[in-house]
Amino acid sequence: MGVADLSVTAALIATAAMAIGSAFQAALGIGMALVVVPILAPVDPGFIPGPMLLAGSLLTAMTAHAERDAIDTKGMGASLVGLSAGTVIGAVALRLASGHDVSRVFGLLLLVAVLISVFGKPVAMSARNLMLAAGASGVMGTMIGVHGPAMSLVFQGAEPKTARAMLGAFFTVAYLGGVVALALVGLFGKSEIIRAIILLPGVVAGLALAPLTRRLIDRRRLRVAILAVATISGVLLIVK
Repeated sequence: MGVADLSVTAALIATAAMAIGSAFQAALGIGMALVVVPILAPVDPGFIPGPMLLAGSLLTAMTAHAERDAIDTKGMGASLVGLSAGTVIGAVALRLASGHDVSRVFGLLLLVAVLISVFGKPVAMSARNLMLAAGASGVMGTMIGVHGPAMSLVFQGAEPKTARAMLGAFFTVAYLGGVVALALVGLFGKSEIIRAIILLPGVVAGLALAPLTRRLIDRRRLRVAILAVATISGVLLIVK
């Protein structure tokens, strides 16, 4: 569907979905795609992934900037190294693997990680663990478009402010990197930029709601929400 064929109703639904997803992610640090993709896909697949990623990068950048004092620069550096390595590995692996089988494998691994998180020892937010989680995030993001769950598991025991700031900074780089990659292979152009602009009012609305949604999130609720998002993502990848 071209931009010229996009109805006002479809644009309004897309904007509303982005507002809900943005408010959700602004409170937790993750979850935008989980909310937005199931709504945008049937309305207009052209919104995914490029326009959503570009509009989402504004959300993540603003989230990180608002709580920038909580960003651990050493940990962020380790995360970006892991993301870069994982992205390269994912790109190479994507040429060799079957998409559906890969999705199921990653879904199963996510569920295993959730079980370990629930019944095992909590994962420490160390530079090494951040690098490993970011590497897994880069592989999954490149191969199946899902960056969040793998990275978020490291932050399940963190203060909500720290989780939001670190994930916001990380996803800003990951999302913009995804847009650049799409542009390099000819999958992001004028049409996608227009769709991203259509989504921006939803991002602004979500950011406006963020102070209200953040009040509901403490450390315990953050952990429950992160594990829930990872579980749902894992199940969706398996049944996809």
